[in-house]
Amino acid sequence: MSDAEKLLELERGGTAVVTALDGEHVTLLAPFASPPGSTLGAKFQGQALSIKVRGSRRVEADASGRCFRVEGRFVSLSRALRLALTGQAPS
Repeated sequence: MSDAEKLLELERGGTAVVTALDGEHVTLLAPFASPPGSTLGAKFQGQALSIKVRGSRRVEADASGRCFRVEGRFVSLSRALRLALTGQAPS
């Protein structure tokens, strides 16, 4: 992933920062917790995406007040959106 922050606009309000991305698995720093098994809706560059939550944990807040690490996996993520999130050019 590039050095630039990848911000997701959350359906429930606020934004989350992608802190780790490994294939289908993603870790976010979010302003609220999500229970395991829930689906977290978000948008990246205006395109909708869904994350199936594995778990969340309270962590030290960042400057924007995001204080939960949320781990999960993408659900039906398009190839174009995956490439945009990883910062890779389409081949």
